[in-house]
Amino acid sequence: MLSAPADLSAPADLSAFVSRILVCCLDIRAVWSVGGADVLAAPLPVRELIVFADRATLHSLRRNDHLHRADVELLVVFDGDQFENAWGPRAVSGSLARRAWRQVAADLAYYDESRWGPREADGGTVVRVRRKATLIWSQRHAVQEAARPRRRLRA
Repeated sequence: MLSAPADLSAPADLSAFVSRILVCCLDIRAVWSVGGADVLAAPLPVRELIVFADRATLHSLRRNDHLHRADVELLVVFDGDQFENAWGPRAVSGSLARRAWRQVAADLAYYDESRWGPREADGGTVVRVRRKATLIWSQRHAVQEAARPRRRLRA
């Protein structure tokens, strides 16, 4: 069952949603938002998130109906390259290598997506669209942050 609670266009709402996913699925290694940092602040009809985890996490996300949202398409990458959507109207699966996934910085990646072109412009052929993904959470950064010594405030 898909639901549409609070609007994920606000960074706080997106952060709360990602936190709920992370609490339910401890094996998630990273969460990326498709569209880049500018998309994090813009309202979207559907937010696309990519989660790096394992096949067990994919199945767990599919079973946790309370996490399913109509305004979120969640792709789960498992085995380091294969991905499938955890919920949503589209059945999406494939390979990051076939989509030419390239991480160009610690928090930035690009990949290609195939789509149908406009019928009148090219006769309905398939076109490749370059997509941008921005890292919004990673296990490695969370562990580093937790290990960082904290300064004590003096009273």
